[in-house]
Amino acid sequence: MTEANRRTAELVNEARYGHQPVMITDHGKPAAVVISPELMARYQALEDAADMAVIEEIKARGPVWVSNDDAQRMMDQWMEEAEAAEQNR
Repeated sequence: MTEANRRTAELVNEARYGHQPVMITDHGKPAAVVISPELMARYQALEDAADMAVIEEIKARGPVWVSNDDAQRMMDQWMEEAEAAEQNR
C-alpha cells in the first residue's frame, strides 16, 4: 500500500495502457485492483449477460410468467444467501 501511494500515476498508467489489472497488496494480501475503463466495461458486460441468463432460466422454470424485476429480486436474494453461506464457511 505504501508503495502504491507513491506510484499511483504509474499504476494507473500500467492498467490503462497495459490493458491488464494491476493488483495492490497490503502486507502481501490482495487489497485492491486497478483496471482500465475498457476492461471494467468488458467485466460489466459479462456480468450483465450472466445476470440475464439467470433471469431467463428463472423465467423458463416458473409455472407462470415472471417479470424481469421479480426475477432480478429473486436472483439478488439467492446471491445474498450464497454470499452469506460463503462467509459462514
